[in-house]
Amino acid sequence: MGLKAAVFCHKGLGDGINTLVLSNNLHLNGFQVDTYHPALGSMQNWCPHLPICSYPSIEALSTILHKYDLYFLVWDDDNQFVLRLIEEGKRRFPEKIKVIYLYPSRHIIREPYYSDCLVDPSLSVAENMRRICERILRLPKSTQSSGLIPPEGSHFQKYPKRVAIHPTSTRPSKNWPKAQYVKLALHLQKEGFDPVFIPGNENLKEWSDVLELGLGLAAFDTFDGLACYLYESGYLIGNDSGLAHLASALKIPTLTFFRRRALAKLWAPSFTKGIALTPSSWIPNIRGLRWRDRYWKLLITLGMARRGFEALRKSSKFSSLYS
Repeated sequence: MGLKAAVFCHKGLGDGINTLVLSNNLHLNGFQVDTYHPALGSMQNWCPHLPICSYPSIEALSTILHKYDLYFLVWDDDNQFVLRLIEEGKRRFPEKIKVIYLYPSRHIIREPYYSDCLVDPSLSVAENMRRICERILRLPKSTQSSGLIPPEGSHFQKYPKRVAIHPTSTRPSKNWPKAQYVKLALHLQKEGFDPVFIPGNENLKEWSDVLELGLGLAAFDTFDGLACYLYESGYLIGNDSGLAHLASALKIPTLTFFRRRALAKLWAPSFTKGIALTPSSWIPNIRGLRWRDRYWKLLITLGMARRGFEALRKSSKFSSLYS
């Protein structure tokens, strides 16, 4: 029987999808792996070989501390269980506890336990997860795959002209303007595509007006249903958010918007061909001004988005001919 490992993801959907790369690599190398995430459980049928568990309560800390041979924890200031597990684990058996930092600051090397996993912010999260297995754990097998397996009955890109558009995220500051999304969708519609907005159930009312323009609107009760919909779509366009990573992990080409290139290097979807749009690096972003960060929504124009999608379409078509 192999060693037992626990992987504690950050709560975001994108964080969970990317961290599955680590779980999948551990599984491929003979580990029994439990992956902890608050929402991915509804997608268990997409990764039957990788058990997904809900976050434990603080009261379960002592049980968890005796359950595994190796622990991987993505740093999360808001998760008291993770913070306590790191504190107790590092005190009692530091060699078993591996802390992972997933943010693009150049000061990341100053963080406690940074040397556990040596994340490189110039590489994608998925690639970093693979490199942890290859360079830190020295595992003989490594892959950048999340391990997601489409369930029976789903058909890859069944609707190749459907463009899923995810115009929201957990933080409004990450969202490209609604008016620009609508104009882009209308342009795509004229070009023969079928754009469908997926704003999330809590934002449906705010986006219901797109129906009056003849544009699509969709909602899903589970990530399982959403994953099936994305898997059968042709493309995804959206903000820096979890849906883009889910689509990419399902081999769906993505066009995503980022306020800064450093963020895009680490957090752009990287499982399959994608394009990340960012403001020009010629725009000053020096301390005290931060023009790129403050005005990125204006600096990524509708024209840039239209050209970005056309480039994505052409590159994806070319790739499919030779895949």
